[in-house]
Amino acid sequence: MDKIKFYFFSSLLVFTMSLTLTPRTMHAATAAPLDTVVAVVGSDVITQSELDKEVDYIKAQLKHNNTPLPSNLELEHQVLDRMIDQKLELQMAEKMGITIDDATLTKTMTNIAAKNQMNIDSLKQTLRKDNINYDFYRNQVREQLLIQQLLQREVAPRVYISKQDVDNILNSKGFQQAQQQAVQYNIQDILIALPDEPSSEELAAANKKAANIEQKLKAGVDFKQLAAAQSNGEEALQGGDLGWRTPEQLPQVFVSAIQGLNQGDVSAPFRTGNGIHVLRLVGVKGSDQKHTIQETNVRHILIKTDAVHTDETVRKELLGLKSQMASGVSFEQLAEKYSQDPTSAIKGGNLGWVQPGTLVPPFEKAMDALAINQVSDPVKTEFGWHLIQVLGRKNIDNTQEYKELQVRRMLFESRMNEKTQDWLKRMRASTYVKIYLPPVDAPTAKKKS
Repeated sequence: MDKIKFYFFSSLLVFTMSLTLTPRTMHAATAAPLDTVVAVVGSDVITQSELDKEVDYIKAQLKHNNTPLPSNLELEHQVLDRMIDQKLELQMAEKMGITIDDATLTKTMTNIAAKNQMNIDSLKQTLRKDNINYDFYRNQVREQLLIQQLLQREVAPRVYISKQDVDNILNSKGFQQAQQQAVQYNIQDILIALPDEPSSEELAAANKKAANIEQKLKAGVDFKQLAAAQSNGEEALQGGDLGWRTPEQLPQVFVSAIQGLNQGDVSAPFRTGNGIHVLRLVGVKGSDQKHTIQETNVRHILIKTDAVHTDETVRKELLGLKSQMASGVSFEQLAEKYSQDPTSAIKGGNLGWVQPGTLVPPFEKAMDALAINQVSDPVKTEFGWHLIQVLGRKNIDNTQEYKELQVRRMLFESRMNEKTQDWLKRMRASTYVKIYLPPVDAPTAKKKS
């Protein structure tokens, strides 16, 4: 399952209470031991069995990515922290009435399979080989979709990217230097988180932990294993992997920290606003930043369905118009007479030069499959039925627009992440959260590999 991207989102259950066992309940407990509560989140709980399922799920991902496993207790703490955040998000989604229907979920699962060159049956088989239950995985995807919708409603509207923000990046010295060399860095990150105003004791403890991590890395301990065990970063359970990023996609302090490093080298610990970082430079590459897109000159005839004109009658009508074209009647003449798109009908159906993504997917898919001057068979979209003809195609250089779009996306992603973390902090601060796992560094804690 080399190409499958798994989604890290946890499952749920409810409620905690103290029990006084009667002889009968003691007997029942002996036959079927009660599940242990590992965390309370508001009025909900996370049980040991739920945590075990998530840990097993993450272990499968780590093994798939050839990441050495940390101890069970370290991994449990990392996974439980994510589960608590997700519990808070799902609670809020439920309060807001956000739901994902089965049709949407099935379509998403089908798309996941298709992107991995699979169908649903082969996806199930591949998951089974990695000891991942399909229903469990499907539930992870449902919960991810819920959280995506929640964040789009609650967090995304708070993110604003101005033209000046984009221009500041485009005109920055770092961006221009990167464009000259088209450099990209593949980086791994370990973060030791600090509160906004750490005490001297907290800072000393974080510095000590960072120095210990640096020492282990220099001694040859696997970076991914340490990240999965000890990092507080968002990518901890992916081995701290930040992927390939250009300099403008990284904080300037990160770029400075990796300057002078050779591939495979580890940086000295350094502090940022959210804690202390240790980076590993996995690789460096350059590429041509020129970007072109194909524009299409296209025209169409649109006929809509209604109570009288069914899909079949409209389709037959369009086929009749296509037959007239084959007999010599011009597309323009028929578009002016029959098309129900008033804007284009007066121009002989011409939509002009369009860029990818401008038109609805069924129309664009049919358009892209046509040869120059070829007329399509009737094509159905949400607007009605179309006859489509491509008049020309050309490649244009849209490098500047592409750069602006990439910078805008980068800024949005960065600020969205910051806003989400702040939002989750406020959620946690306003919700009762209690964790029952023993601390990782407790003298009596047993760490199992």
